[in-house]
Amino acid sequence: MMMNLKIFFFISSCFMYSYYYKHILLTLISLEFMMVNMIYNLYYLMMINEINLFMITIFLGISVCESVLGLSLLINLVRLSGNDYNNNMKLLKC
Repeated sequence: MMMNLKIFFFISSCFMYSYYYKHILLTLISLEFMMVNMIYNLYYLMMINEINLFMITIFLGISVCESVLGLSLLINLVRLSGNDYNNNMKLLKC
C-alpha cells in the first residue's frame, strides 16, 4: 500500500511537470514536490536498511540550493519580461 502511494506521488509530480510546462512557477513547484517525494523515499529506504541518515542532509542541502536558484531565476525573468511564461524566454539572442 505504501509503495503504491509513493509511486502515485512521483507519477503525479511528473505529470504536473509535463502538463504545466508553460509557467515557470508551476514547474518549480512540481520539481519541489518531486524532491520532497525523493527525500521521503530516501528516508524510508534508509530507515529500513538501518543506514546513517547523513545522506539525507546532503540531499536536503542540494535541493534547497536548487530551489533558491530557480526562484532567483524566476524573479529575474519576471522583472525583465513581466510574466513567467516559458514561451517568452529566448535563450539564444542574436
